[in-house]
Amino acid sequence: MKTSTISRILIAGAFLASMTVGINAVAQAAAPKPANPANAQQAAKVKAAQKSVESNPACQRIVDECKKLGFIQGEWKTDNGLWKDCFDPVVHGGKPTRDGKSIEVPASASDLQSCRATVQQVKQAQKAEQPKQ
Repeated sequence: MKTSTISRILIAGAFLASMTVGINAVAQAAAPKPANPANAQQAAKVKAAQKSVESNPACQRIVDECKKLGFIQGEWKTDNGLWKDCFDPVVHGGKPTRDGKSIEVPASASDLQSCRATVQQVKQAQKAEQPKQ
């Protein structure tokens, strides 16, 4: 092999190695920061509350009706969130809205009463878990 060919191969290899190192550094810099422990703890409580509410058949029927109306879990920023924009207003006596317009969610009075009792129990259990300051 000629020395010019070897030089080109070495230069190309050095270039590729530097690109790999640079991309790795950029990826690490752009990686999300570890979650704040307080926020992570709050998120875990919200998930636990959602799971306990979903285990109640009456609450599950309300969630299913919200899903049928097109509400999606996690879409609260676009006024289309399953929990914040539909479930919570229905259970707490309000009206769910989308784009500022009220939406009627078909839920029976007995389902609402049963689900409200479950939500209240979850809130009381969470309150009892909180350490007193």
